[in-house]
Amino acid sequence: MSPFQIPEFIKAPSVLVEEYGARQLSRLAASGELHRVRRGLYLRTELWSSLKPWEQYRVHIQAVHELAHTAPVFARQSAAQVMGLPLVRAPRPVETLCAAKNGGQSSNGVHRLPAIDGDPPPWQMYGLLVTQPHITARDMAVCLPLAQSLPAMDRLLSMRVLPGSPANVPLTFPVETIQLAISRLPYASQKRRALRVLAAGNGLSQSAGESLSRAIMLENGFPAAALQVPFHDKRGLVGYPDFVWDEYKVLGKFDGFEKYSVQRYLKGRTPAQVVVAEKVREDRLRALGYSVVRWVWDDLADPRRLPALLHEAGLPSR
Repeated sequence: MSPFQIPEFIKAPSVLVEEYGARQLSRLAASGELHRVRRGLYLRTELWSSLKPWEQYRVHIQAVHELAHTAPVFARQSAAQVMGLPLVRAPRPVETLCAAKNGGQSSNGVHRLPAIDGDPPPWQMYGLLVTQPHITARDMAVCLPLAQSLPAMDRLLSMRVLPGSPANVPLTFPVETIQLAISRLPYASQKRRALRVLAAGNGLSQSAGESLSRAIMLENGFPAAALQVPFHDKRGLVGYPDFVWDEYKVLGKFDGFEKYSVQRYLKGRTPAQVVVAEKVREDRLRALGYSVVRWVWDDLADPRRLPALLHEAGLPSR
């Protein structure tokens, strides 16, 4: 997946300064023609409105970088956004590291966090400084609930190299490396939270939606599922269901809809052909004696919906 291309900011002085000037840019922002991203940095309002929430957040990160006197080190969810660790929703404040032990002054949409003694130096990715991936996932595990921190930990544990990673450094992070990073946290409560997310992590998870689903399952006391287990019948390989509860003869599938719209999933087929293939696959799985339950992003937005679907399929919970 190619990184999001940051649109060029309109600013003064710029190529527009002769036409507008700095005051004119402010007046255009007041009239609604321009959107003020950050002091002195603007985008056309029409362009800004067309961006998805996570793209707008990435633009905010870039604006903080461009206005800083010294290149900031982005941390937590801001670092995750830059490097491509999955987030389930767009955050609000931009998060950066500060040398002070108690963090720095947080203001104007920037949250300044204390650095941890002994942490490795930041990486440069896409022209920005970010905490290394295992530090980023650890710090998210400390400050976010399981539903928001597990997707990043799962992606880290998949041992797949993040696009844009620098050269000549370790590019994957085994469990032992993450545990060592957790051991540097200053408080026992922080270590417990981070270790809980690490213990729940599973590198077989294929998407943020699957990770979020598993977090909801864990928090509601459902039995642990096996992930991506191959199923065969007399015709050969049927597929790899996202979640398998063999004891209860239940299979689960999170449907993020990318397979119906993104070319790398369509593989030359039409969306209708993909839907038919999914139906045939489900029929073959049911013929093996399993019930199949499916859910989508909207089902994850309501924390009661996925547990209800799993109960209906016959799964118990504590």
